Amino acid sequence: MSVMLETTLGELVVDLYCDKCPLAAKNFLKLCKTKYYNDVLVYNVQQNFMIQTGDPSGTGRGGTSIYGMLYGEQAKYFEDEIRLPQLKHSRPGLVCMASSGENQNTSQFYITMRGEDMEFLDGKHTIFGEVAEGLDTVLKEINELYCDTDGRPYRDVRILHTYVLDDPFDDPKGIEDLIPDASPARGRPEAESVNPRLIDLEDEEDGLTAEALEERIREVEANKRAVVLEMIGDLPDAEIKPPENVLFVCKLNPITTDEDLEIIFSRFGTGVKAEICRDPVTGDSLNYAFVEFDDVESCEEAYKKMNNALVDDRRIKVDFSQSVAKQWNRYTMRPRGSTKIKSRGAGFQERSPDASTLLSASSAARAGNGGGRNGKGSGLESGPRTSVPAPKSRWEESAAGKASHGAVEVSNRKRPASPTGYQEGRGRDSGGEAGGREGRKGRREAQGERSQRSRSRSLERIRKQIRRSGSPSRERRERRDGLRERDWRDRRERSRDRSQSRELRRRR
Repeated sequence: MSVMLETTLGELVVDLYCDKCPLAAKNFLKLCKTKYYNDVLVYNVQQNFMIQTGDPSGTGRGGTSIYGMLYGEQAKYFEDEIRLPQLKHSRPGLVCMASSGENQNTSQFYITMRGEDMEFLDGKHTIFGEVAEGLDTVLKEINELYCDTDGRPYRDVRILHTYVLDDPFDDPKGIEDLIPDASPARGRPEAESVNPRLIDLEDEEDGLTAEALEERIREVEANKRAVVLEMIGDLPDAEIKPPENVLFVCKLNPITTDEDLEIIFSRFGTGVKAEICRDPVTGDSLNYAFVEFDDVESCEEAYKKMNNALVDDRRIKVDFSQSVAKQWNRYTMRPRGSTKIKSRGAGFQERSPDASTLLSASSAARAGNGGGRNGKGSGLESGPRTSVPAPKSRWEESAAGKASHGAVEVSNRKRPASPTGYQEGRGRDSGGEAGGREGRKGRREAQGERSQRSRSRSLERIRKQIRRSGSPSRERRERRDGLRERDWRDRRERSRDRSQSRELRRRR
């Protein structure tokens, strides 16, 4: 009545409650026997709360029970086995079914990492086993992994193999067709739809040549560096790639303009956009540019025809762009406003939106204490991802607690009318709405003129500063050095004369 799970971080031994929860225990044992859990990701880690796995897709929306594999889609789910008050979420190491609703258990399960403040899960999820070995070693290491806002670790942790140590249930009819002759060596399940992250190479070393292994090591190291930059916020996305419809053009003549390049490259397609990179201070061309096309085919055709072409008496060099500057600028120049995020059991906290919130509509915000550092509530879901509701604390249920955390109602009072009415000097008319529109239009025009004058003055100040701080010409430098040399010679002669005068006076 026990199973050993071999993970990338060590072994776990799970004892099952076959007498109290026979459906869930039999489902887990037979799935392990058919090697269903081999290479499945640990895709949701909520620090000091729970660890979730069991979905071959790695998304939390997949998986099926052994009954669905044997009897078809209509038997995909099986019933809950709630055993209260005998089985409660009262200690770490309990193995429970993860489901999105009542009687919707499949293959997903989670392991609790604490015993306090877990009562809200009682009566909602089936507890069918406990971890007998590996709680303080393997699970502790998994619990301390760095994770993204969805709770997925930046390091891929997988269940490599499953070994059934004791099985009291008879094999159902047809399961022998599902049991493989040997453990599958697939590396990733066929149903997995998420991008791989940091991995360990120990399981891949066998069967690789020295060149292939060296190439694989370089690839993994590059991926690690990109993921680390994403973790600390210096990179918007570790999987970011340069656009395929943009060409990089260099060795340009300084007199070439954006319009010239657009005209030249427009023969390969419509909607061509060219941008020459210029010095931010002087505005001079840096002799390279980026040319963007509407489709990849036009870009490839332009690369074939325009490389080493003659443009303004210069042989230009054309290559496919490897720059992600535009994506990077959108990330670094994102709004810096703050959002209110509700935290499990800790009220509200102020937080600036992170890169994933701005770049992906599907990412969620990071929660607080109860949801761990990764924050998506409990994340115990199967099928459509739905979070388990957090228990409300006393201050959340009280009106005083809500008021103390900013739940203030804003009144809908109207602004009092101006006692003087509309002023004719600003284009307003006491005639009513029409005069108000004219007045607002006049104010906008006046404000635009003031803004234009202010920008002009600012640009003029900047130009003067640049002229003042610019390097002196050669003639000015020579004249300045000559004056300094003459001044130094005059000072040296005057000093010599004073010394001679003092010596003569002393001799007399």
